[in-house]
Amino acid sequence: MLSICLYFCAEPTMLPVHLPSAHPSMPILISSDSFPHIYFADVFDAENAHRNPVVCTPFSLSAWDLETRRFDLDGQFFEITPSATGLPTMRDKDVWLYCVSWLANAMFDERHKDLSRNLRFAARDFLDFSKRGNGGAQYDGLVQALDRLAGSKITTNIPPPAEIKESGGSFNFIRYEAELDRDGRIDAVNIELPERLYYLAIDWTHVCAMHPDYFSLTPLHRLIYILAKIHCGVWKPWTISINELHQLTGGTSPFRKFKQFVQALNDNSIPEYRIEVDAQNATPTFYRL
Repeated sequence: MLSICLYFCAEPTMLPVHLPSAHPSMPILISSDSFPHIYFADVFDAENAHRNPVVCTPFSLSAWDLETRRFDLDGQFFEITPSATGLPTMRDKDVWLYCVSWLANAMFDERHKDLSRNLRFAARDFLDFSKRGNGGAQYDGLVQALDRLAGSKITTNIPPPAEIKESGGSFNFIRYEAELDRDGRIDAVNIELPERLYYLAIDWTHVCAMHPDYFSLTPLHRLIYILAKIHCGVWKPWTISINELHQLTGGTSPFRKFKQFVQALNDNSIPEYRIEVDAQNATPTFYRL
């Protein structure tokens, strides 16, 4: 049970603390049985996102990507500065998805007492949610993901909604502290979300339901799925050139190899979408099912 994992471990040891010394509120315990739907929302969802979607990709396809990323649009910008071990990866993003899914489900179910920027969850429950397995490597991977998220910084000049009191335009993906069990393995996590992400997660106009097969996708397939979610309308297909798609993914693989990947896309590649690829130009068109 979640409560046993969190509260009955013997004398937990603290990892390096990334949360402020005084919490604005006690963390809300995420219950692993309260996820009828998976949702995502991003702080990169600007006010003009539906007219001109922000296409900066802050999450890397692999670890140890140390290159700062910046996206400019009509005088507005996002800049993502990596941690010492690189940018957060598409698999690290699962931590955001876990917290956003909890908040969005609580919002839709009108469980207002469960809405908070400060959340607490068992490592085992997160690994089950993201379908990662429960071996030692998976627990170590969670620590590495939390460190990349906490160490990476977002800077933007896009003003936040009026209700957000976060000072300045620079903030980390998360703040966190973790507890270790008697064997030195991460057991529980207290996490603080940035205000921008929190307010988007509890606004029904800014959350999007995701297919449950998302976690079975490779990092590149995950990213293309998210891009299709942003760009492809219910009635309007999304066609993009191979060059543009390569730039959007932020991948470092050779263009020739990426073109082969796109040519291999089919209707079983990306959940919720039918895909037609122009054989001559390898230009994909996405149709929402």
